[in-house]
Amino acid sequence: MRSLSPAIVLAVLLTAAGAACSGGSGRGDTPPAADSTSIARARTAADSLGPDLMGMLLGELERGGPESAVAVCADSAQVRTARHSRDGLTIRRVGTRVRNRRNAPDSIETRVLAYMQGELDAGRPLKEVVEVGRTVDGWELRLMRPIALLDRCTACHGNAEQIAPAARALITARYPEDRAVGYAPGELRGAISVRVALPAAR
Repeated sequence: MRSLSPAIVLAVLLTAAGAACSGGSGRGDTPPAADSTSIARARTAADSLGPDLMGMLLGELERGGPESAVAVCADSAQVRTARHSRDGLTIRRVGTRVRNRRNAPDSIETRVLAYMQGELDAGRPLKEVVEVGRTVDGWELRLMRPIALLDRCTACHGNAEQIAPAARALITARYPEDRAVGYAPGELRGAISVRVALPAAR
C-alpha cells in the first residue's frame, strides 16, 4: 500500500434513518463534531492494520510465492483484521472488486470508493475521506483510506498472464466468485474502512 497524504474531506452523511428524524427537535438529530480524538483513533487503527496485513502477505509472497500468499490471506487475513477492532471502533478492508465476500463494501463505502476513483481518474492524488454518519443507535465517524495496488500484488490481482496457474487454481478453489483480478499497479484496489462510535451531540 503506497504512502498517502493525510488530507481529510469532512461531510455529514444522513442515512434513511437520519433523514426520517431530521425534521424533529430531539437532541439526537444534531450530528456531533468529527472530533480530533476520534479521527486520531481511526487513523491509528488504519496505520496499524495496513502494515500488519501487508507485512504478512508480502512476507509470505517472498517466502512461499503467490500460492502461499493466497493460502495465508484466505486463512488468516480476516482473523488478523478483527484483532484491530476494539472499544467502539471497527475496522475492515473493502474492495472495488472483491475476492472474499466479507470485503464487499456497503452502500456508503461504495459511494466513497466511487468518489476516490473519480479523483484518481481526474489525476488528483488519493486521499482518505472522513465523514460523520447516522446509525440506528446514534452517530459514528467513518474514515476510509484508499489502497493502491503495488507492483508485487499483481502476482495475485493482476491479469491472466501475471497470475501463475497454480495460484490461479488455488484462488478459484478458495474463491469461486473471485472478481479481484485485472488490476494494474497504482490502480485503486479498495480501502481500509474504519468506524468509530460517537457520543450524542449536546
